[in-house]
Amino acid sequence: MKKILFLTWFIILFMAAYGQEWTLIDTGAGLIADAGNNKRLKIIKRNSTWDIRDLYEKGAHEGRYNGNQLFAAWIQGPETKEFMNIKGMPVWMYKYRITYPDGLTFESEPIDFFNQGFSYFPVEFCEKREGVWKIEWFIYNRETRLVNQVATTVFQTTWGEPEINFNYKVKTGEQNPPAQVN
Repeated sequence: MKKILFLTWFIILFMAAYGQEWTLIDTGAGLIADAGNNKRLKIIKRNSTWDIRDLYEKGAHEGRYNGNQLFAAWIQGPETKEFMNIKGMPVWMYKYRITYPDGLTFESEPIDFFNQGFSYFPVEFCEKREGVWKIEWFIYNRETRLVNQVATTVFQTTWGEPEINFNYKVKTGEQNPPAQVN
C-alpha cells in the first residue's frame, strides 16, 4: 500500500512539474515607467537604436529619465499564479545572458517573475559603450532545473544622434508563433 501511495504522489509531482506550459508574451529593451511587483509593466518607448549619451545624461539608467522612466530590458509571460508547484512556489523563473558591444558577456542566476508575469532589469551602460547589444532570454524550471532559450532582444547604441537610423533584425526564418515551454 505504501508503494502505491508513493508512486501516486510521485506521478502527481511529475505531472505538476512537467505539465505546465509557459508562453512568451513579449520581450524588449527601452524606456519603461515605474513597474513594481504589484503594478503592470508600462512600456513608454521601444526602439532598435538608442542614443546612450542622451540616456546617460538624463539618468535613464537610474530611473530618472523624463521623471520616472528607466532604460531596461523586460520579459513578459503569463501571471505566476498559473504556474505554482505543490509548495506554492512559482515553477517558472527566468535567466538572461547579455552580450555587450565589446563582446563581454554576463549571465544572470535564475530570477523570479513578478506576480503579474513580467520582470525587467536596468540596462547599465558606461559612457561610450556604443554598438550592438544582445540579450538572450531563458526560462528556468525550478523543479527540473531545465533551461530553454525563448527569445533574443537586439538593439544598437550610439554616442549622440546617429547620422543614419540603424534597424537590426534577428533572422529567425519564418515567423514563429510565441514560444511555449513544456
